[in-house]
Amino acid sequence: MKKIISILAALLAVYGVAAQNPTNYFIEGNTLRSQLNPAFAPLRGYVNIPGLGGLDIGTGGNLAIDKILYPRNGKLVTLLDSSVSTAKALSGLKADNLLGLDTRVNIIGFGAFTRNHKNFWSFDLNARVSTDATLPYSLFEFLKRGTSSDISDIGITADSYLEAGFNYSFPLLNDKLYIGVRAKFLVGAARARMYFDKFNVSHNEDRWLIEAAGGLDITAAGLDIKTKLNDAGEEIYKMDDISLKPTSPAGYGFAVDLGATYDILPNLQASLAVNDLGFISWSKGKNATGFSSKELSFTGVTVTEDGTESPNFDIDVLEFYKGEARSVSRMLRASVNAGLEYKVWRRKIGLGLLYTARVWEYKTLHNITGSVNFHPIHWFTVTGSYSVIDNRGGAVGLALNLNPSWLNFYIATDVVTVKHTPQFIPIKQSMMNVTLGIGVPLGRRSHRGPAYFCCRNRR
Repeated sequence: MKKIISILAALLAVYGVAAQNPTNYFIEGNTLRSQLNPAFAPLRGYVNIPGLGGLDIGTGGNLAIDKILYPRNGKLVTLLDSSVSTAKALSGLKADNLLGLDTRVNIIGFGAFTRNHKNFWSFDLNARVSTDATLPYSLFEFLKRGTSSDISDIGITADSYLEAGFNYSFPLLNDKLYIGVRAKFLVGAARARMYFDKFNVSHNEDRWLIEAAGGLDITAAGLDIKTKLNDAGEEIYKMDDISLKPTSPAGYGFAVDLGATYDILPNLQASLAVNDLGFISWSKGKNATGFSSKELSFTGVTVTEDGTESPNFDIDVLEFYKGEARSVSRMLRASVNAGLEYKVWRRKIGLGLLYTARVWEYKTLHNITGSVNFHPIHWFTVTGSYSVIDNRGGAVGLALNLNPSWLNFYIATDVVTVKHTPQFIPIKQSMMNVTLGIGVPLGRRSHRGPAYFCCRNRR
């Protein structure tokens, strides 16, 4: 289990919660906006730089990130490291600890306006990875303190897939209403789920006893599990017996994004989008399952700096009985974005309010973001935002968008202004988002350009 938690923490260090940076939502001209709402369109056609056209990475949950990762001797270690005292490691945890990671990398992206300069189409090929986990406080208390406990509801899931999407947006009602639809073909690379409904721990004079009941479910091409026979002739394996080298698709699926914007007043616009409505059907022929329902014992402790004897336990000691392969259909992690923006000072300043809900495997998280968007000239926009995260805290975001005739460039993050460690891990903040995109403007300009940067009629 320590290894699993260390892997999740390592992903935090590498990637930086749901990878839809809310600071980007109201930046007109940003080519990534259509990923948040397919009714949005940039002010001109574009071609993204492969691999750099849209990088959106983030983490989220109900834990401050500095309660998971700790700087020690110039490096980052997890809360399970012996150098982190038991009292410090447990002080910031919740009864149920949620952790999510989500990343999207645009591999190919391009789009253009049709002849009427109103309708817009685009194509994007993205690589996406999503991981989320629920880990109870009692699990960490056992791993750090060696406390006997009835532990339950441990769950970790991960999905990796390619997403090829075609987006089309068009106006109605004399351009007051814009409708956008993105159809997405999905190719699954790998998925995994591990869970324990029961993980009870007790301790006698010289050893720990664990009564575990849970399972493992993995789908990927190139999956290899080395099993052995126990005394009863059953095939069993451990986590160390699993190797994974994805070589081909392991599943296929389909999803849609639906969005709309409506001009309530000339300077007041409402918007709504529901994204990632769809599923991936994972292949039975590339699936492996396992079930663990047994008692085991182990010995050994690590003495931490504060003198606590932490058990030397890792999930690799657990044995799984090989189960029947099965096909699995999994829904994507859907999200909802609802926004309202009012333009002032000849539309050079926009005041925005955005509500976001994202459905994770174990919980739905809700955010509210207020933003101020300042664009003194048509090719330059700077944005500041503040997000209230699931009634638990906040995050300040900053964004910059440059869109002259020869370049599309945008960057946004919510970790610049916060206090952070030397490794740039924010303190007392439960989310991190970083978004970057570089592309080249091409083709026709939107008919909305003159109306956007001054007060002329759109028609």
